[in-house]
Amino acid sequence: MQKHQHGGNLNLAARKYGLDPEKILDFSVNTNPLGPPEVIHALLEKGLRYVTAYPEPYCETLKEEYASSLSITPDQLIFTNGAVELIYMVIQALRPRTVLIPAPTFSEYEIAARAFQTCLKLFRLPREKDFLPELNALIRAARGVDMVFLCNPNNPTANLYPPEILQPFFEFCDAEGIFVIIDESFLIFHKHWLELSAVPKTKASKNLLILQSLTKFYSIPGLRVGYGVAHPETIALLNRFQPPWQVNSLAQVAAKEILKDDSFKLSTCTYVEQERSQFSAALSAVNEVRVYPSDAPFLLLALGENLTAPSLVDSLARKGILVRDCSNFAYLGDNHIRVAVKDREKNSLLVSELTKSVNEQSF
Repeated sequence: MQKHQHGGNLNLAARKYGLDPEKILDFSVNTNPLGPPEVIHALLEKGLRYVTAYPEPYCETLKEEYASSLSITPDQLIFTNGAVELIYMVIQALRPRTVLIPAPTFSEYEIAARAFQTCLKLFRLPREKDFLPELNALIRAARGVDMVFLCNPNNPTANLYPPEILQPFFEFCDAEGIFVIIDESFLIFHKHWLELSAVPKTKASKNLLILQSLTKFYSIPGLRVGYGVAHPETIALLNRFQPPWQVNSLAQVAAKEILKDDSFKLSTCTYVEQERSQFSAALSAVNEVRVYPSDAPFLLLALGENLTAPSLVDSLARKGILVRDCSNFAYLGDNHIRVAVKDREKNSLLVSELTKSVNEQSF
């Protein structure tokens, strides 16, 4: 059984290294560096009222609210207990024989496919081209498969699929009857995410599902809420595989309230873009570290030949700083780490401690 290895396990790190969880700087999880919006704090203060009654079984109110903001119809939406639930649900509902996964990418696509005994086909994203595939090679890899997972921006490589690749690839898959899942969980951090999103394509195609997580952008991973957008017939099929009350009352109210906060969206996108640029430049100055281009709230770093991710991760963890060891991502080996974008002070501290750890291990 493949292990679910992700960032953000503070309690495990605290026990392993003898640290206070409250004092750990966690760069291993990619949530909003600004933290949750103020409305979340207000909701938590009176949260008891939301846990003493059943939630709406299928998030009917949320569907109405989000349909309006996305210019779609409510029957094109399904809300789930985090976007990961949808990954498993769509495989369970459609039962593909073969799934194509361009990698390295989010490991749950592969884990979910294997859980349902699906034949898996990995397509290696070219590291020498910053993990951007050549269109014809991607199309060749997709021939004969039933389903494709794309992460846009991709995790952990942090890059967007450009429209000149994404659009013709989707057209090929649609014509061939290949079902495409596009995970846009980090696209919302982009100022122009609605223009870049593939959501509009779901009105005409039954072969497309868009995944979106609210937990990362709004820094509420503990509430677990995400949604999917697809053609009404596809959503109707998915609904058959979802038990009622999967999204709790507090999560539903939070998802409704945060939708109204346009100023938080704009400030987050602006802040992440500015801090990412500065952070990337500072990290690029560290010996034996290469920083890949990023369109996401995190950066992928390649380490020099004298360094390994496990040893560097261990060195930083002993100093109370967690970064993501990318050794379990397909095709990355043991010389890549991923770091989230935080605020200027925390980013500077990581650069300083990373520099020390690199210098200690390079000789």
